[in-house]
Amino acid sequence: MKKKITSNDVAKLAGVSQATVSMILNNKTGPSFSEDTKNKVLDAAIQLGYKTPSLTGTATGEKLIAVFIPTLSNPYYTQLTASIEKYALMQGYKIILCNTSRNKDYENYYLDYFSHSKTAGIIFTFVPSYPKLVEQLSQSIPIVLIGEKKDEITIPSIELSNIKAGILMGEYLLSLGHSHIAFLSTPIQNLSSARQQRINGIKQAMAEHNVSDNLDIIISDHIVETDQNSIPYEYSVGYELAIEYTKRTNAKATAFIGVNDMTALGIISALSKSGYKIPEDFSVVGFDNIFVSSVSIPSITTIEHHLNLRSQSAVDLIISRHAESTLSNHISPQINKIEYDPQLVIRNSTGPANH
Repeated sequence: MKKKITSNDVAKLAGVSQATVSMILNNKTGPSFSEDTKNKVLDAAIQLGYKTPSLTGTATGEKLIAVFIPTLSNPYYTQLTASIEKYALMQGYKIILCNTSRNKDYENYYLDYFSHSKTAGIIFTFVPSYPKLVEQLSQSIPIVLIGEKKDEITIPSIELSNIKAGILMGEYLLSLGHSHIAFLSTPIQNLSSARQQRINGIKQAMAEHNVSDNLDIIISDHIVETDQNSIPYEYSVGYELAIEYTKRTNAKATAFIGVNDMTALGIISALSKSGYKIPEDFSVVGFDNIFVSSVSIPSITTIEHHLNLRSQSAVDLIISRHAESTLSNHISPQINKIEYDPQLVIRNSTGPANH
């Protein structure tokens, strides 16, 4: 008979105590463990095929919402998580945070755990790496995505119109006289259409002003994302790409668009270090309206993503569908998409083009 894997086996392989394994795998509050320690425990659990004891049948699981995030290095996700938790608590629910560090194995581990455990539902804040697995799981557990997805993914999503966001930002910069713009981004994900939609919106705005050829799109393809670095990944991408662009002999852009606010912060840092003034020499904008964008120097012009409203919609959808499944032991066909309109937030990082 195959020996049952225990938390002691995981602890031995990871080189930590059994208590540490228990607290990390059960997301208990208390000691703050380093990401390295967490990753060692998760890696050991995955390698051994260890499954945390199920919550099935417990009252705790019935009032618990799992929130999957891809990284802790971008404040967008910490703000989003805080917003979800605050509203969930008001409704009598608690959350459990599952940080995948953009590691598919970790994501799969969490999905396996919740497929055998009692929970009110799951909120994804990024497009799942295993959409078919998630769709299958959604037949028994309510699952919602806060973010954009391709139409073939059937789980419900709470989205923001990123095409409109791109149009808004493009039209605003063009109104300031910026006829040549550089868009700097982390890699475009295959499953997530948000970044591509932003580009398409900017292109649409520029085409209407007959300057569609004046958009330089620079996509990072050599910087690997990880939560282990002391400098946030998306900030590093903005910094490195801005340095690279300003060294080009044919660089003509007078405005930079970061794929999000963290990338915009990196762009600003790179330009400032190179001796440029913002917005006198270059305008810089981002997306997301995270808190740091309002207090940075200069403060960043950005797009409001209505995190509070979208968080509330996601929690409400989870709770209503959980109540339905509890009463009928069945989840009816799902809402495909709820979409919000973006809002332009103008701050000090933008000004008239310096031709």
